[in-house]
Amino acid sequence: MALSRSLNFCRSFSTVSSEPLRVCIVGSGPAGFYTADKILKAHEGAEVDIVDRLPTPFGLVRSGVAPDHPETKIVTNQFSRVAQNRRCSFIGNVSLGASISLAELRELYDTVVLSYGAESDQALGIPREDLSGIYAAREFVWWYNGHPDCRNLAPDLKSSDTAVIIGQGNVALDVARILLRPTSELATTDITCHALAALRESSIRKVYLVGRRGAAQAAFTAKELREVLRIKDLSIEIRQADLSKTPADEVWLLSI
Repeated sequence: MALSRSLNFCRSFSTVSSEPLRVCIVGSGPAGFYTADKILKAHEGAEVDIVDRLPTPFGLVRSGVAPDHPETKIVTNQFSRVAQNRRCSFIGNVSLGASISLAELRELYDTVVLSYGAESDQALGIPREDLSGIYAAREFVWWYNGHPDCRNLAPDLKSSDTAVIIGQGNVALDVARILLRPTSELATTDITCHALAALRESSIRKVYLVGRRGAAQAAFTAKELREVLRIKDLSIEIRQADLSKTPADEVWLLSI
């Protein structure tokens, strides 16, 4: 491949004994940059190449963090300092298996670190979950954050006034908040223009959060819940029965 030939050519002038430790990190999200930072600090002279299938770095910090959470994205300042190290390079638009194979990378580098994570969605295993209008949270989050894979998702936000979110973690609350928060407030965030335009035309006024288990197992943090509670003119309804702890809940709480 062109990438492997160019890397091999650039390094063919050094003898094996004089070459520094060469590391390739596949994936430029937080795991990739933290790994690069540790290697650069621990191994004097080490050279690190961070490759990613996307043209831009930072992984989920860029595509997974809610646009109204700028404080969470501050960590990219640290990652930028790592990338500015003269012994570190970022190479985008490199897809493992298509642009270059793992075998080729192992020939070119002393160490190859795979830190690209898992992007597949977990299916519910129920009939008709692939119908139109049903989206994975990953897809919806990538859509409003401008990830190129979901740039053209175009979720239907007009045909109903109700949305149902299956899950009770922080991402579920992020999605609910983005759907219900006034667009005048979202306009001051990092949300993409196409998502903001769609949300301005949205008919969604009611959101149901559906959890597989009870309130005791809710995975969201207090901070995320407070942000939802602060949404202007929002009314929250919780069935008292859903807050009751079962014997199974008591056992689970004792186990954590």
